[in-house]
Amino acid sequence: MATASNRGVIFQGAGKVTVETIDFPKLALGDRRCDHGVILKILTTNICGSDQHMVRGRTTAPQGLVLGHEITGQVIECGRDVEFICVGDVVSVPFNIACGRCRNCKEGKTGICLNVNPSRPGAAYGYVDMGGWVGGQAEYVMVPYADFNLLKFPDREQAMEKITDLTLLSDIFPTGFHGCVTAGVGPGSIVYIAGAGPVGLAAAASARLLGRPASLSAT
Repeated sequence: MATASNRGVIFQGAGKVTVETIDFPKLALGDRRCDHGVILKILTTNICGSDQHMVRGRTTAPQGLVLGHEITGQVIECGRDVEFICVGDVVSVPFNIACGRCRNCKEGKTGICLNVNPSRPGAAYGYVDMGGWVGGQAEYVMVPYADFNLLKFPDREQAMEKITDLTLLSDIFPTGFHGCVTAGVGPGSIVYIAGAGPVGLAAAASARLLGRPASLSAT
């Protein structure tokens, strides 16, 4: 396919970011083809609080890092090994990158995948020490292991109508929901949530969902 221009938000050091032209993504991991990946046109993305840690100089993030790990996009190209995702699909991208094949992934510990970061278990887009993956605060991005990593919205038109709301599914809402699940929230639970930022609000909404009796949850 013909490539387009691509711009991204680049970390330039403490307190400074720029918007610059970057390489158009390829279905490649270094010198190897990435036939299990797709290229997305970014539809919506968020700025996470953890992005601010890098921008404020609180981490060892390298200059030139393309930021962004909260991604919703439309598939414009698929590798030949992708089976269940198609060109034109609108998808949410989990912020943590996982292969779906290693021991940790098979145990549901996708946040510490063994195959996507040469330095340590676990990887994410556009974040310090998380594998060097190009982030999604850009116009286009490559997503590996697409069949495993992407959440496809079944109704494209409905998804586009709600696209700004659906952006929170890549990180904000799952973080709040996971916190409630790991805390054991259920019907009858009394829950205290410290902080009413986006994740705190997602946790409060999740607590209400998890606190509903099973007979109501099914309706």
